[in-house]
Amino acid sequence: MKRPARGILLAAVLLAGCRDEPRATARSAVAQVPELAAAAEGGRPVLFVGLDGADWQLLDRYAARGLMPNLVGLVREGRSGALRTQQPPLSPLLWTTMTTGVGPLAHRILDFTRRDPATGAEEPITAAERRAPAVWNMASWAGRRVAVFGLWATWPAEPVNGLLVADRLASFTSRAGAPAAGMVFPPEKEAWARAALAAAEREVDYAALRAYLPWLDRAAYDAAAAHPDPYADPTAALRRILVETRAWHRLASDWIAAERPDLALVYLQGTDTIGHVFAPFAPPRQPSIAAEDFARYSNVPERYFAEVDRLLGEYRRLAERAGAVLMLASDHGFLWGERRPERLASAAAATAGRWHREEGLYLLWGSGIEAGERASGSIDQVCATLLALLGLPPGKGLAGPPLPGAPAPRGEPFDYAAHFRPVQRASQAAPAASDEELAKLRALGYLPRTSRPPQPPSGADPTRTPASWNHEGLLLRQAGRPHEARGAFEQALALDPAHASALWNLSELLAAAGERDRADELLMQALAAGLPEGPERVAARALAYRRGGAAARALALLDRALAARPDEPRLLLLRGRERLDRRDCTAARGDFARAAALSPRDPLAYASLGLAHLCLGDASAGRAALERSLALDPDQPEVRRFLDSL
Repeated sequence: MKRPARGILLAAVLLAGCRDEPRATARSAVAQVPELAAAAEGGRPVLFVGLDGADWQLLDRYAARGLMPNLVGLVREGRSGALRTQQPPLSPLLWTTMTTGVGPLAHRILDFTRRDPATGAEEPITAAERRAPAVWNMASWAGRRVAVFGLWATWPAEPVNGLLVADRLASFTSRAGAPAAGMVFPPEKEAWARAALAAAEREVDYAALRAYLPWLDRAAYDAAAAHPDPYADPTAALRRILVETRAWHRLASDWIAAERPDLALVYLQGTDTIGHVFAPFAPPRQPSIAAEDFARYSNVPERYFAEVDRLLGEYRRLAERAGAVLMLASDHGFLWGERRPERLASAAAATAGRWHREEGLYLLWGSGIEAGERASGSIDQVCATLLALLGLPPGKGLAGPPLPGAPAPRGEPFDYAAHFRPVQRASQAAPAASDEELAKLRALGYLPRTSRPPQPPSGADPTRTPASWNHEGLLLRQAGRPHEARGAFEQALALDPAHASALWNLSELLAAAGERDRADELLMQALAAGLPEGPERVAARALAYRRGGAAARALALLDRALAARPDEPRLLLLRGRERLDRRDCTAARGDFARAAALSPRDPLAYASLGLAHLCLGDASAGRAALERSLALDPDQPEVRRFLDSL
């Protein structure tokens, strides 16, 4: 009897040693916090899937057409709602707020990038900037097993009670070389993670892309696969989106199936990236989109979200097997339909956020979650919701309560922040990975198109970028702290005197404080620096002056703006109006005529020109211009009545 027993034991040992990755459970040296572990009670495992930029307005349409049957089932059986985003609606700030329960002024993730403190070179934001514990830290301290995949600002991967695969892993393609240290914790799982990424690269082949783009030929696919800047071309961008989506899903689903962590967090950026690249091509066709491009790309979003729905079906099955709650959430919504910006490309520098909608989404499904009507909440309640689902106590100073549909918090608030130590920055990441991630952010409109040269490290915090100071100023202004906001904007401009957004934000702050001279000077500098919608900002300022009885200041501002931008029709119309009010009819006619020449389909330009002609006593020319205005837009009863009175 002893010999067979020894044989069975030997076989068991050999079988255990031969199991495929990721079967060997990853454990960390993260110490439990005894009082937290003692306070944790009940709860269920949680599988959280972050869908960046996902929007009910789009997904409900797809669901109604039968494209997302898994989502339909989850909505019917679970509890869903809208999540209010926060300003500025930028992913690193928002997702860190969602996972920490505190805002950017507290967690200190304030931009997409930072400066390398040694070289001054720009690089993607790192975990070293975060100054608040994330939910995976909290769960680890309570003795819960965690698995984290791809969330923002997680490089270098910090120790957890389980597995953490940092966001920068997806920056590596087959051409980018070997990643630097810190991509995965524990480090011995890095080879497994890289193998999953390589498998996704192979999987997204010619046939996979033709399923999305039936017109694609082999030469076009080969060009897309070899494109040095994947997000600068729609076909190459689609391939990269699919590689990242499938790689993160492969990593997460394999690990969750094998290890069944108490808390798994999976982040899919493709649900946002697909919008920035393909929303301009989505139905209905916009005038700026060629018919050929509309035919090529208009169906890509629905095909992508149908694939995402298949992934949701897999996550549902994983949650069922583990007895877990499945939670979906997005950080903001997206403008897909009629309200899309007409003149701002989704990938235009500094305009990406204009495509974001205020309402994201959330959904809870699983044991203990009762179905109900859609509710609403805020993104900063996500952390409290995850803690409540896990049976962990709420956090001192964290936003709450849990979102509608989640259980109420249990126990006294716990001071999680007291146990947090910021991540130590690892050695410099491989330049190829940083370069690819920065190129992606530029192509999607989150960073300026041109890279800035390294800046010598300086100041108390040499890692800070001008944009991080600008974002901090916005947050301080929202918090009712204008003096501190002014200081933050000034810091941004000290680093980059031509930072258009900081120039505008400081200009607005000073205008509200009555410092009009410097406010206007900063506005002109912002206009020269390429401020998005700069002419519209000038027009709004001029109108405010006019309504406040400062017509002379309004005219002077318009004169300065038109000296810099002489071909801006709206500014010409406004200046012409000011001149007409002053009975400077000849100058007004010049402005209106120039505006009509620049915008020959604008009925307002012709109506204004008609009034200028009449002011000069030219009734025939005035009538002709007013009739042209009515021909362009018949729904102008005031113009029609005026014509009838002539």
